Amino acid sequence: MLVLPEKLRYEVRKPFGRVLTGEEFSKACRSSKRPIITVGDQCAFDLIKSGNAPDMMVFDFKIKRVEIAPEMKRVLAPYAKNAFVVLSGPGQIADALAEAVGRMLSEGKGAVFVAGEDDLSALLVMANAGSGTLIYGQPDFGAVIVPLGGNEIRKKAQGFLDQMEIA
Repeated sequence: MLVLPEKLRYEVRKPFGRVLTGEEFSKACRSSKRPIITVGDQCAFDLIKSGNAPDMMVFDFKIKRVEIAPEMKRVLAPYAKNAFVVLSGPGQIADALAEAVGRMLSEGKGAVFVAGEDDLSALLVMANAGSGTLIYGQPDFGAVIVPLGGNEIRKKAQGFLDQMEIA
């Protein structure tokens, strides 16, 4: 298991890409390179409602650690069939989460349901995805859109993972 040390918390919260909202977000999503991978319930929900469902998603049925509404669960559920189910707490990346994200990426489809917190799985996606687009939430600001597969993003994400403490 990897644990995020206190000294990295501020740096990890900085967006890895452009933060978008509204029509600008919708337009960017429509032109994003596939596969589209979402981390976070709100991003997945917004894409599905716009008719541009993600190819892969990591979710936890929470937004800012608060359980999402039943309507959101109903929208997400059909896209979460056969999801890997893992336990990973706040500020942690459990070995099972890393394995599930790796399998999802290698299969090029699917979902990972995290009992706990899904946020840090974005680092796993950025460090390991071969191509596509990651969309994840930036609480209170919008969604971050990250083109995947480039060395700069991969190295930055892997750098954070390498600095995490092994528990």
